[in-house]
Formats: sequence, C-alpha cells, structure tokens
Amino acid sequence: MTTLIGVTKCPVGIAHTYMAAEKLEQAAKKMGYDKVKIETEGASGTENTLTREEIVNADAIVFGADVAVDDLERFDGQKVVFGDTTSAIKNAEELIKKYDNAPVFHIHESAGQKEEEKEESSKGQKNPLVKQLLNGVSHMIPFVVVGGLFMALSIAFGGHPTSAGMVIPKGTVWSAMNQVGNLGFTLMIPVLAGYIADAIAGRAALAPVMISALVSNSPDILGTKAGTGFLGAILIGFVGGYLVKWINTWKIPKDLRPIMPIFVIPLLGTAILSGAFIYLLGGPISWLMTALEEMLKSLSANPSTNIILGGIIGLMVSSDMGGPINKVAFLFGVASITANTPQIMGMVACCVAVPPLTVGISTLINGKKYSKDERAAALPAVLMGLIGITEGTIPSATANPKRVFPSILIGSAVAGAFKVLHNC
Repeated sequence: MTTLIGVTKCPVGIAHTYMAAEKLEQAAKKMGYDKVKIETEGASGTENTLTREEIVNADAIVFGADVAVDDLERFDGQKVVFGDTTSAIKNAEELIKKYDNAPVFHIHESAGQKEEEKEESSKGQKNPLVKQLLNGVSHMIPFVVVGGLFMALSIAFGGHPTSAGMVIPKGTVWSAMNQVGNLGFTLMIPVLAGYIADAIAGRAALAPVMISALVSNSPDILGTKAGTGFLGAILIGFVGGYLVKWINTWKIPKDLRPIMPIFVIPLLGTAILSGAFIYLLGGPISWLMTALEEMLKSLSANPSTNIILGGIIGLMVSSDMGGPINKVAFLFGVASITANTPQIMGMVACCVAVPPLTVGISTLINGKKYSKDERAAALPAVLMGLIGITEGTIPSATANPKRVFPSILIGSAVAGAFKVLHNC
C-alpha cells in the first residue's frame, strides 16, 4: 500500500487551503496512491493532523502552503516537496511528481544548505521573503479588523468634535469600545513582527521579536516623539527571525539544547533587538521627526507654498499609515487649529481618508484582482477610511506593496493639493 501525505495552508485559511487539499487528494488517487491524508491548517484550526509515525512511513510528502506550516520539526529528516496553494490547485500532479527529486528536509541544518535545497524544490514559487511577510500579515489581519471597527464605531456614535480632534466622553460604553480598539491596534504590531519571524526561525523567535516590536513602538522607551510603526515591525520581524535562525546554527552541547529556545534565545534575542532600537535607532528617529516638523512649519509660513505643503502632508500621511511620519503630519495639523490655521488640519483630514477608502473601494468593485486576505480586509478598510483611520490600508499595503504604495502616495498627495485649491 502506497501512502501520500501533505499539508495545505493559505494566508487567510479559508478557500485556498481546502481547494489545494482536494486537488492533491484527487491527483494522488489518480496517480495510484492507495491512501491519501492531507492536513489542512485553516482559519478554524488544524484538521487531519499528521502524526510523526505517519510522516516517517509515508511514500510521499507534499506541501501546498503559502505561509509557514505549524510544527515543522515533525518533518525533520524526511523528503518533502515544498509547493504553494496555487501550484497544488492548478497542477497537483506535477507537484507530486517532484517528490522523486525532492531534498531531505532538516530543521536545524546550516542556513546556506537549507536555502539551496529549498530553491531546487520550489522553483517558480513565491519568494520566501514574500511567504514570510504573508505569514505575518495573515495573523495580523484579525487584529486590524477588530481594532479598526471598534474604534470606527466608537468615534462615529460616541465622538464629539473639538479643537483637539474627536473626543469620546470617559465612562461611556463608547469610551470602553475605543480602548478595546486601541488594544487591537497595539497588538497588531508585535503580531505582525512575531509571525514574520516565526515563519523564518520557528516559535523560538516569537518572544524576542514581539517584545522588541513593542519596544520599537514605545516612545517613552526610545526617547522619541513616536514609535516606528508597522514598517519598524516588518524590519524587526525579518532581522529578529534571521538572528534567531543564525543562533540555531550554533554548535551547542546536547545537554544545553533544551534551554536554548526557552531561555537563551529569548533573553539574548530581546537584548540585541531592543538594545539596537533604544541605543542605535532612537536618536535618528527623533532627529527625523524633528526635521519633518520643522519642514512643515517653514512651508506653512508662506502662503505661496500651500499646494506643495498639501502634497507633502499627503505623502507623509500615506508613507507609513499611522506610523511616526503619519503622526508628525497629524499632530502638526491638530496644532494648526489652535494656531488659527485650521486649513492645515483640513489637508490632513482629506489625506488620512484616501488610502483606506481607495484600497477598500477598489477591492469591493473588482475583487478578482485581489487575494483572499485583501478581500477580507476591504469593508473594514472602507469603514476606517470614513473616520480617518489610515491603518485600515496596512493589510493590503503589506501584502502587495508594489501596487498599493505608489497609488496611495500619489492619491493622498493629490488630495492634499486639491484641498488647498478648493480652500476647504
């Protein structure tokens, strides 16, 4: 009796996960395999979980996964075909045929050897950096959606406009809802960073990377006016992931190996990553924020440069979607209200809505051009855009930066310039 086993997993864990599993099962039976078992790691959890015994005794092992598979250690020492869901759905037979020439997978082998072997087995598939990034995005999306919707509803129904922006009275249900939404956004940063690193180096990377991501977004710890936003989270995710991956290659005595992932790696990784942000990057970030603020002040002092100012505010708002550069523009706009120049806040108000509204509306209009996770985030993005929460764009911008970033940067800059022309 011949047995084929596999694992399928897509970023959202809904349609593609199960479609890929079905296609692999159909193709395997057509090719003469007597028994087929495909583990699906979907949104509702892991189903048909493969045991170590089943893995060792299998005649073929095939992955159809766009993001990191859980508990990869189970497959250590076995030949594995690394494919994505697209290749499993479109041509499952070709993917299975690659098993004869597939490399033996080793979880703790040297980074260089591992990359060479994976390159042979996954030619024509997604860049591993993209898969690692998508792993972070897929885990982050629920936090963005819940946080954004709670904040949007609380401001829409409980907020009152003041010179300092929308204010929600304390002690109300809307205030509690807003705080819950803020917690969702706060968790978004470490979750994004942590699961990028998890896709690179496994669970041992979670603690140092998630803690350091929170540090990178804590102005009090950094000694800056703002944190590094989601761009800093992506940087920490990749740097921390490959740092832990390198530590895993160290020649450690057998007796010390059990304490590496639970003590040494978290302690050492957190110290290195957090220390780098506090002592090396805190100063440059603070200098950049001050320079941007001074530039905005000089442009606002001259009425003839208002169109340029509107365009620059648009670029700043969209560049990191709620991050430090966005915050400088927003706080400058709020300060302009008390300085009797509310037109500047008008520029900010126009620009902050453009990224989530355009991404959300375009996805709803023509969903076929977008991935499952982007479609899932579309309606929440529109609702967030209606009250000026730029973070609603982050899932699409992270998943598809080449298209999203140029469009929202240009769109927001045009919105800022148009605001000036129409004297809003």
